[in-house]
Amino acid sequence: MTELLKQPQYSPLPISLMAASLFAVNKGYFDDLDVKRVLAFESGLHGWLKDKHAALLTKLETDKAMDKDAEGQLTAAIEAFKKTFA
Repeated sequence: MTELLKQPQYSPLPISLMAASLFAVNKGYFDDLDVKRVLAFESGLHGWLKDKHAALLTKLETDKAMDKDAEGQLTAAIEAFKKTFA
């Protein structure tokens, strides 16, 4: 968790990506990763979300909240990405 909260100076993450990372941590998607791979997983997940789930990210940015529909979409997106992460 500590590694995920570190952000480069003057380059904060958008709320939608930070929410996605924290959601993934809270739901246990990082639990089986070696600490050395956590940042690579997070970066890959962010790219996956930007590329394949831009509408979801826009919804999270606009609403600044996560409803059940967004939660379901994010869960499905994270699970799909995790299957591709080697």
